[in-house]
Amino acid sequence: MKILTRAAAAAIVLAAAGTLSSPASASLVPLNTTDLTGQGVGASFTTLFLQGQGSSTTESGGVMFNGTVFGDAGMGQSQSRTFTFADLGITNASQLGLIVNLAEPGSENPPSVTTAMSPLAANANLANTITLNVFSSTGTLLEQHTAANGLNLLQVASGLGGSGIVLGLNSAEQTQLNNTIAAHAGNEVFTLGATFANAQGGPETISAVRLTGAVPEPSTWAMMVLGFVGVGFIAYRRRSNPKFRWT
Repeated sequence: MKILTRAAAAAIVLAAAGTLSSPASASLVPLNTTDLTGQGVGASFTTLFLQGQGSSTTESGGVMFNGTVFGDAGMGQSQSRTFTFADLGITNASQLGLIVNLAEPGSENPPSVTTAMSPLAANANLANTITLNVFSSTGTLLEQHTAANGLNLLQVASGLGGSGIVLGLNSAEQTQLNNTIAAHAGNEVFTLGATFANAQGGPETISAVRLTGAVPEPSTWAMMVLGFVGVGFIAYRRRSNPKFRWT
């Protein structure tokens, strides 16, 4: 029987830790999915509506501080808009959630898109992957929070409105944003931008919502996985070294 050496066990632990910690480099992290009934774009607090032009498989666009849109972002308050914490009835960054809703008609099952860097000639910095832009009340860009590049997002349910992937800020970014809010007396204006590759022509929306639960810390998930790996390793060692009972 092949014996698992300590070095091999350490490598497995490090690999597991790396797998869990790598998404922590992103400010916006996927939390879970929600499957609500289709509400239509105007019935939910839609902050960004994206739809590529022609046969392009990449769609990219966003909302400026003054509410104007750029790139492939849809026009009108019911499609793409600025927002504040007061609009959502929240007071803390831990309560902020973004629901990414895909409506791709492709042959994949389920259809998906991939977050990407924006190819736009202007305002690309506001639309990379999925970007939450934080402006002061006078239009100064204070900070940005982004999702990972190359993140594969699967369509949860057909129809636009509420169903989709829920994203939130990780704990470090929550603290940073809360400090920014405290320093600017809560006068922040938020906008969203996004770029999706491998799109099949359908519209994608991102809605801003109030979360009712806390965002799990990446370190918590890492500790859980390390615990499972450790328990598995101990069980393996016990099977590899059976005890003999003397009679």
